[in-house]
Amino acid sequence: MLKVLIVFNHPAPYKVRLFNELAKHIDLTVIFERNKAKDRNPSFYEEKKYQFKTIKIHGIKIGKENTVSSGIKKHIKHSKYDLVIMNGYSTFAEMKAINYLIKHNLPYVLYINGGIISKSESKFKRNLKKKFISNASDYLSPDSSSNEFLKFYGANEERIFNYPYSTIYEKEILSSPLSIEEKQSLKEKLGIKEDKVFVSCGQLIPRKNYLNLVKKWNEIRCKHGLYIIGDGPEKKTIEQYIKSNNMDNVHLLDYMRHERLFEFFRACDCFIFPSREDIYGHVVNEALSQGLPVISTDKVNASKKLIKNGYNGYLLNDIESQDLEKMIEDVISNDFIKNAIATARENTIELMAKTHLDIFERILKK
Repeated sequence: MLKVLIVFNHPAPYKVRLFNELAKHIDLTVIFERNKAKDRNPSFYEEKKYQFKTIKIHGIKIGKENTVSSGIKKHIKHSKYDLVIMNGYSTFAEMKAINYLIKHNLPYVLYINGGIISKSESKFKRNLKKKFISNASDYLSPDSSSNEFLKFYGANEERIFNYPYSTIYEKEILSSPLSIEEKQSLKEKLGIKEDKVFVSCGQLIPRKNYLNLVKKWNEIRCKHGLYIIGDGPEKKTIEQYIKSNNMDNVHLLDYMRHERLFEFFRACDCFIFPSREDIYGHVVNEALSQGLPVISTDKVNASKKLIKNGYNGYLLNDIESQDLEKMIEDVISNDFIKNAIATARENTIELMAKTHLDIFERILKK
């Protein structure tokens, strides 16, 4: 059986799901550098059952996700795997491990969850990225925009393999559109008063751009409901803006666990994603899976990959665009539900795992 090591920063539930699926077919060991990312809600780590082997490393935790440790390097030094997959190169523990692999001419696959070329990084940081990226033997990337990121930092285009990036199982996708009566019943259960409802979900931080979304909602005097789900340092500022402008159709809700979030999605009519930048954005596919068309900025790699204008939603350059109002009314007037669901069916955990296994075989056959 194929013996694989994957190094990942923390046990994000969507990664645990993928690893559990892969472990049905390969001998999989995963090193998590830390138990959790510092800025994540504790409820985020809801996947507790591991069907793969895990290795604990000891080290010093720094900031949100960084770790100083020789644990990964030591494990690689004293173990033998058919494939070593590094899901990152930015922590001190990862850099130490990759330096060891490069020094000893040991091949490693670089796995990325997405990527955006930085326009304002130091020469030192750029050269460091080039070193860790260009020396990988192969690459796993979720989309064409991320491919460009890899190539910019020296990746061999012929060794880049794309996979469908998903956080959902096929069984979680809405089987068929809800009837008007079913949706209304769900709205009543969840306390949603508005007839038409837009929803968004994410950390309330400047990069996610929720304050400007709320301001735009006020500017265009949109009467539809807007529900923003999540926590973060901008929450009080957004709450104050909503209050001072008497916006009774805009609501901030606390972080929701996976199942409750999907139930809320099913009660809504459209997902809106105002982010200024996202290296991927898996919530886009999650929204599609519950039958929601998506209006998103084109700064989100997942949206660029999955959203087709007039088919399952719309892309716009900026949330403050004059086109937003027209897009809002268009998704309300047209039925994109079946198209949204169809897109999600092409991006599941099962298909993701199958593609990974196929890629592993191709890498080893080269």
